[in-house]
Amino acid sequence: SLLIAFANVKHKYQTNIINTFHQQNNMSDVENNAPEEALPPAVEAPKDEEAVEDYTPAVQKDVNTDDGAVQEVPAPSGKSLLVYYNALSRIVMAGFLTAGGAYAIPKVFNTSPTQDFKYCAIFFIIGTGLFLICTLIDFMGAVGNGRVAMLNSVLYIFGAAALEAGSIAFYPGVNDTEHPLGQLLYVAGTLVVCFALLWDIARLMRSGNVIPIPFIVALFSALLGAINFNYGANFLMPEYQTSEEAVQKGGTFFVVGGAFFAIHALAVCKAYLF
Repeated sequence: SLLIAFANVKHKYQTNIINTFHQQNNMSDVENNAPEEALPPAVEAPKDEEAVEDYTPAVQKDVNTDDGAVQEVPAPSGKSLLVYYNALSRIVMAGFLTAGGAYAIPKVFNTSPTQDFKYCAIFFIIGTGLFLICTLIDFMGAVGNGRVAMLNSVLYIFGAAALEAGSIAFYPGVNDTEHPLGQLLYVAGTLVVCFALLWDIARLMRSGNVIPIPFIVALFSALLGAINFNYGANFLMPEYQTSEEAVQKGGTFFVVGGAFFAIHALAVCKAYLF
């Protein structure tokens, strides 16, 4: 999704420059080749600056799709409510994920372990639910930008869905089996998200464009957040829960991961809204 936003901005300015160049060439051809009497004496040529300022193409040629197809896409317009929701909800998401990680650390809030894990699961359910909604919005933006971009976006959806299911399984009484379903879903989900992020980073570097800093920060901070959540889920496996120290490490990784997701959220707001 960050690649798509960056590409749309780039295409807008490229299109304006190309059309301005063609307008200037056409004006020169008329002046050099047409007879003097063919030009209406009372009509003046429009100023180039006004033409550039007022020019807003109805469609743009998008030639940077992943499968090489040339497509016509609408010109970028004002920011929609979905853009604001997608960016700002990530800040709320990071807050819930950090709070959930804090409740996973024993004796942080001086309540019983069962109560702590109950609140941990509730905060994780809300946080990962917001993340899942954001990935669905990102997929809507990826439609029409090539098969690779859409597949990359689908990976985020699968990873977020696994994290949401794992958060529900964390809630006391939901998983009655002997298997650590919540932890396993978290490990799988974070691995999928990490792969999707690395794929996004590789595509961005291969594009050859000058990448704005907010895009770089958003991708790498999300990657570090997902890695910390993966470690947190591993330390909450039953074989590690024999000591309070191991559980504390797991909760600490979740808190650190939430902090990286907060940096990611701020970078996304900078990239999308400012």
